Amino acid sequence: MKFRLGGLAAVGLLRLAATAVGWDPSGHMLVGQIAWEQCTPIARERVGALVGTLEATYNEGQPYNFITAGCWMDDMRSKKGYAWGKWHYVNVPWSADGSAFELPPPPHIVWAIEGSLATLRTADVAPEKAAEALAMVIHFIGDIHQPMHATDRGDRGGNGVLISGVPFTDLWNGTVPNLHAYWDAAFRFDQGEDEKVLQVWLSPTIAERPKAAGEGIIAAEAAKITARFPPSHFANVSAAKTAEAWARESHTLGCKFAYPVGSEASDHSLTPITPDFAHKSRRLAQERIALAGYRLAELLNEIYGSKK
Repeated sequence: MKFRLGGLAAVGLLRLAATAVGWDPSGHMLVGQIAWEQCTPIARERVGALVGTLEATYNEGQPYNFITAGCWMDDMRSKKGYAWGKWHYVNVPWSADGSAFELPPPPHIVWAIEGSLATLRTADVAPEKAAEALAMVIHFIGDIHQPMHATDRGDRGGNGVLISGVPFTDLWNGTVPNLHAYWDAAFRFDQGEDEKVLQVWLSPTIAERPKAAGEGIIAAEAAKITARFPPSHFANVSAAKTAEAWARESHTLGCKFAYPVGSEASDHSLTPITPDFAHKSRRLAQERIALAGYRLAELLNEIYGSKK
């Protein structure tokens, strides 16, 4: 069933839909918590020291830590002149099975990850540049595992597919319910007992973000995800070592599973998100967050895991 929207107001909503961004802050903090659990003590210390120097104006002045550093790239969108918008995703055209994957010219997320890693591996890079590159790597490795960040069906990665049936309580300012925004938080929604989509838990506010690893709902939910999807769950997948391979994975999943049946980009209709779709997409989103955390830890241990 499609629900109709009317006239010019609907066109305005469709334009506003384009403001959705990567995993929501909780998603990025989950990736950080999962990575922290897999990192060596030396990597934890060195990463924590670097991200603690990041500009914290848009984190309400609170210094970033290992867990919250993944939020920095999106927090900085509040700063005038933000120039990294196109670095968070790669628009690869949809196909039924995802087999037509081909990277477009940069800038895009694969290019951004490769460039940021090159900066981190440069011996004489300035500390402030290293901190920013590290924050980018932490954030973009999260984003590249979100299926809608590598899949486009002429709808800007689902931003143009307006949806209904999802009880959002914390959408980004200026964002209306759309399929991309849903996938940004799909790990927090499920099928409720009343056969409606249920928001299982709320994302912490900036003031409520953990001040250290192992704190609050982020640590509790990360523990549930890693219990459900331990590293051994990915024995046949984690061999993929490149950003392009990660984007290819997300693209295939996005093509096969990210779109509800009958969804389309439109300025006059809403696509319902069913409880069954929410249940299945929650599992997929949690699986991708776990894998992003494990892969991030592997990289951080490689770069920062031994004393130099």
